[in-house]
Amino acid sequence: MKRIFALILSLVFLLSCLVLPAGAMFDPSPVYQVQAASAYIVNTDTNIIVYDKDSTKQVSAGGLTKYMTLAVLLTNYADQLDSTFQMPFAISDYVYNTNNADMRSNETFTYREAMYAMLTRNANEAAMGVAYTLAGGDLDGWVAQMNTLSQRIGTTASSWTDACGIDSGNTTCAVDMYLILRYLMSFDAFVEVSGAPSFTMPAKEKHRSSSVLVSQNAALSKASGGSYYRSAMQGGMCNVTAFKNDTGTQSYVSWGNKDGATYIFCVMDSPDSCDTLGYANRRPALFETVKLMDWVFDSFSIQAALDTDLTIAEIPVRYSSDTDTLQLYPNDSMMTLLPSTSDGTVTQKYFHLPDYVCAPIQQGDVVGTVELKLAGETIGVVELIAGQDVARNPLLFGVDKVKEFLTSLYLKVVLVLSLIAALIYGLWLLCANWNRRKPTKKIHRRY
Repeated sequence: MKRIFALILSLVFLLSCLVLPAGAMFDPSPVYQVQAASAYIVNTDTNIIVYDKDSTKQVSAGGLTKYMTLAVLLTNYADQLDSTFQMPFAISDYVYNTNNADMRSNETFTYREAMYAMLTRNANEAAMGVAYTLAGGDLDGWVAQMNTLSQRIGTTASSWTDACGIDSGNTTCAVDMYLILRYLMSFDAFVEVSGAPSFTMPAKEKHRSSSVLVSQNAALSKASGGSYYRSAMQGGMCNVTAFKNDTGTQSYVSWGNKDGATYIFCVMDSPDSCDTLGYANRRPALFETVKLMDWVFDSFSIQAALDTDLTIAEIPVRYSSDTDTLQLYPNDSMMTLLPSTSDGTVTQKYFHLPDYVCAPIQQGDVVGTVELKLAGETIGVVELIAGQDVARNPLLFGVDKVKEFLTSLYLKVVLVLSLIAALIYGLWLLCANWNRRKPTKKIHRRY
């Protein structure tokens, strides 16, 4: 039953995600020049791609690999998160010096606690411990599950080689991370855990007292996040920990919500140098993420592109003595993403209508559609409906049908065939009369 539920959930997610997002329409460069190698921002309410920079460029996944381990965990074991497991000794050497949550061998944890460790501290031991336990020690089998689920979600540039991201063979791209995060956001447990600025890990066998895991997503904490903090930040993860004295690149995959609008931000391979805040722990990808988050929420809002109470078009009407035209109204206001400083008038409207309509017509009848575009990209199609009832005049209808019959191809064909038949009959009569008038030649016989 659990597997069936997981399959259904996956299909529901795919139906929502495979409604392809519209092409990217906006450029943040007047406000902020993105330095990341690739980036992808999507408004999940409308599926509109707000920004796209080399989003299919393959990059190292690093710690973001844990998102796929979480995806497998939640897909198959979402109802067992409060079950316990012992941290296996077998993974100790693999995660040595990267056990960011200090989860020690043979200590007992719940899978939910392991989720908190992964999402707050990017804890490699948590990911490997979960994978080893649930796969019965078959880590290759767990990785195979990760790749199978990843492909089902729709990724095309991702390849997974371990459960935590230590192995350099884990690769992905901005678009794939968008798909994976959107899939994870369909699980309430993930949303709850990912949004926690900290988590208190209870005392364990080798820890006499509880410990506080502070999220590496500094944007979540008003108290400790400093200039990174954004109230709109809902959760996210980086591929590597913050930089101190080294240089390199960092990726960040997160989502934010403000005033009812939700966006996913995938910022990949931001150079260390782009973080100019001056903190000892530099977070270049998070720095760029919050800059883009500010730009998005300051620049755009979900608005009605159409007014259902206003006539949007008119079309000629036939067979009516009451009116020559029919007023058309949009059947939906189509809430969509628009620049905050404008309204629906910034969209371009392309009407798909017949040349005319024929009475009788009932108010609410669908007559055609209007396609809305913004910056050359289609953002939606809305049905156009009749604004009033229109009765048919029987006399006009009858006269028009007679005219239609008299000018119809059917009548022309019948007339031509009749004429041909008459000519043939006339020729036959002429030939018959000619043969009757010929004198009969008498034959004389000799006896």
